[in-house]
Amino acid sequence: MKKFYPDIKSVQVRVGLFTIIIAILLILGNLWLSNKISTRSLQDLKVSFTDVSGLEVGDKVMYRGMEVGRVKQIGTQNENVIVKSRIHSDIRIREGSSFVIGDSSLMGGKTLSIIPGDGSGWLSMAAVHKGEEPAGVMGIVNKASGAIVELQAVLQELRSEQGLIAKGANLMDDADSAVRNVDAITGELKYDISSALARLDALTERIDALVKSNSADINQAISAAPAAIADLQGTLDSLKTLGGEINKTMGTINSGKGTAGRIINDDELYTRLLESIENLDKLVQDVKANPKKYVKFSLF
Repeated sequence: MKKFYPDIKSVQVRVGLFTIIIAILLILGNLWLSNKISTRSLQDLKVSFTDVSGLEVGDKVMYRGMEVGRVKQIGTQNENVIVKSRIHSDIRIREGSSFVIGDSSLMGGKTLSIIPGDGSGWLSMAAVHKGEEPAGVMGIVNKASGAIVELQAVLQELRSEQGLIAKGANLMDDADSAVRNVDAITGELKYDISSALARLDALTERIDALVKSNSADINQAISAAPAAIADLQGTLDSLKTLGGEINKTMGTINSGKGTAGRIINDDELYTRLLESIENLDKLVQDVKANPKKYVKFSLF
């Protein structure tokens, strides 16, 4: 080979350098065509998500349907995921805008979309903005997974000893017991009512028999009732007349007329009467004690 290429090492070095340069140009061209590198000035955009649903570094950033940048870094911070992107510096985002992760096509792939807001001011590109829940098929799957987990927790809670199912079973048992108690009470009440009705029937029969056996006396008593009522009315009239006489007599006594009235109303006469009675008692006692003093017998 040295006969035909005396300077073969120099040729190999040149070919190698040319190949490397061509490869670099091809890579840079591809990156430029895919907008992964740009001669335009760029700015950072940081968005916080709870779930990025498969978003990767290098995925597109879309604004109003056009590509304005690429995702450059994805990292975690506490319980959130921070997505750092590089977008064109001439893109200004209004307040109230939202950030959504969605599917780039039916074949797969993700995009970070900027949904313009209608605020009056502009968002600060130095701040970390909050993103919306992930959309697309993966977002639906994630939501469905969360819903399934919550449903399992609910079912587990329902099946627990203090859950709704156990409480429902206990409630049904209590209801059955209450129904049985009501049935028992109803049976006892029916028996008591039947006994009371039987006693009432027996009492009614006795009353009927008593009425039948004493119907003549009852009819006689009913027939004599008007006469008895008339006699009672006469007695009441007599009592009324007697009451009038008594009132008249009491009026006479209270007025001081007659002997009784004078005795009752005249204190001096009442006193003298008492003294006379007292002297009479003394005289009687003295007569009994000394009969000879008042009775003298003479034979000759």
